[in-house]
Amino acid sequence: MSHAFAQRFQQIVDQLANGDKKQFALLTGKSASHIYKICRGLSRPSMAYLQELYDEYRIDLNWLLTGEQNQSANAAGVAPGTDLIFAPMYDVQASAGYGAAVDAECIEDYFAFNASFLSRELRVSSEQLAFITIAGDSMYPTLHDGDRVLVDMTQKNVQREGLYLLNTEDGLMAKRLSQNSSGDLQVISDNPDYTNREIKMQQRQGNEVNGKIVWCARVV
Repeated sequence: MSHAFAQRFQQIVDQLANGDKKQFALLTGKSASHIYKICRGLSRPSMAYLQELYDEYRIDLNWLLTGEQNQSANAAGVAPGTDLIFAPMYDVQASAGYGAAVDAECIEDYFAFNASFLSRELRVSSEQLAFITIAGDSMYPTLHDGDRVLVDMTQKNVQREGLYLLNTEDGLMAKRLSQNSSGDLQVISDNPDYTNREIKMQQRQGNEVNGKIVWCARVV
């Protein structure tokens, strides 16, 4: 999380608790150490916590996340007029094996998307989105090492072949998945140097699909 975000969060603490982080922690149901870390830029609040701040105190979340002032406060994740949806960037990697779980404590930053773009171009209507970094070359040339992919966390059913985020006992992986009529998953690496595998229906527990990859960002 950026230093600028930490400064804006500190302003909220100043406004609601006269700068007393322990008091602010009590007001908002968090530990004092967590509030200290957020104010120092060492930790990241979850979207659920930001939603609670809006519900209880009508915090201007667009200003908190982007620094842009609204005329009035907004529901978490969406800015009026501009119709923005904020997708968290998680500090985890997929495809390298032994990945970390995707949870609120791993949030590194937020990226804003226009809701009409998501609907029109990506056919995504959910606000349950996440950015994940790709590690390794098992999905080359489709995905490159260091790519950042946008995952729709609501699309957990593999209805047709596509790129998905798969949480296995070996870690978090980005793979091409297809499902047969028996419910078995074909786990495909686009790089022919890697072997494919099959997950039987009875093995699906412990090999959960976390969501569908709908977009990729790449530095060139």
